[in-house]
Amino acid sequence: MEIKNSSYQSQSYAQICKPSFKGLTSKLSKTAYEKNDVIKLYEQYKEKSHGKIGRLPAQWIYCIPFHKRPEIIKKIFKDFGVIFSDLRKNTNSKTAQIIAGKKITELFQKAKILKRGQSSNIKYIDSGKYGDIYKLSLKNEHYAVKVFHNIIEEDNILNELHGNFFEQPVAQFIKSKIPKRKNNWFKFYFGDLENGIMVSQFEQGDNKSPQKPFNIAKIGIYPNILEHCINNTINGRVIDIGGVEILEQAKNKTLRFIYKKAIKDPYAPQQILEETVKWKNSPIYKNRLESIYCILQILPEKNAKKCLDLLLPASDKELSLYMATNMHFVPLNLRKNIFQYLYQKNDLDIDRAMAENLDLLDSSISEDSHYIKELKKLNCKEIDEIIQKFL
Repeated sequence: MEIKNSSYQSQSYAQICKPSFKGLTSKLSKTAYEKNDVIKLYEQYKEKSHGKIGRLPAQWIYCIPFHKRPEIIKKIFKDFGVIFSDLRKNTNSKTAQIIAGKKITELFQKAKILKRGQSSNIKYIDSGKYGDIYKLSLKNEHYAVKVFHNIIEEDNILNELHGNFFEQPVAQFIKSKIPKRKNNWFKFYFGDLENGIMVSQFEQGDNKSPQKPFNIAKIGIYPNILEHCINNTINGRVIDIGGVEILEQAKNKTLRFIYKKAIKDPYAPQQILEETVKWKNSPIYKNRLESIYCILQILPEKNAKKCLDLLLPASDKELSLYMATNMHFVPLNLRKNIFQYLYQKNDLDIDRAMAENLDLLDSSISEDSHYIKELKKLNCKEIDEIIQKFL
């Protein structure tokens, strides 16, 4: 893992306590990825990051002799995950916890985080479906260490909202996007994807949740399994990241920008769109049009129609295909407008996309459906075969 470290004099307190990492942490801070995409990134940045994401707590780094920080931080990241990974084989074993505590003590004394005579304590707290929670105590500081049962789950589909390669990256994304004063989610420090270890602040109930918590949907995170979040809360602060869904705006910076604008003022996207259609040669042109298309459902009906009336004439082949494929973003009563406009383009790829999304156009599809009748007029064997799947 590469760590930047310049002279003491040229760095602020925050930089001294939080040296910047290259690779995986930077990627996961900017965009929320689905589990399978995280696994690919992990492989891509393995040589640089070794699967480590986040930052060590500032109070640890500040104790480490400045000139030795890069090498000591690397060693802590390397050894910490291995020490706790051994507990995976000995869940709730007091002997294993004592041994792990001694190893952490030795590691942290050499790093000057603990003084001679001070020690660490590791205590098993609880077990869940996806991991075991241990409480790590250093001096008067307490940390929750989650040891995932499996580094990579065998069934990525069933477990897509939980697990090592989902919870840690989402925690890093939330940490980087939500203002600290509004954050009602647990404080994530760092994770080790290689060893399946996740470290956060241990919530004991003395840290109250902010009175006006941040609307997490603004950054594209949605508590899909609401009961899971409610049941894993201490003083209004969510302590388990599992059960959240990654929405489109979490993966797209432009969409995130427009979504935030729409929440503040539902008429703002129309103003943005009116300006954007004049910038056909701009590199952000297509991305902005797609982003406004994605948020039509949250706009007032009349405003959504006005936006669509501007979007359709501005669409080229690529954008038209995107619209035909993603009609679920559009209010149901406006999907007929999209079909009628795109159908006139006489493009096989677009017509095929609309045929594959017939259930989005008409929930009760039958031979008498207007859309089926129109598509059958094309006399295309491929499209007729797609239609038959719905009948």
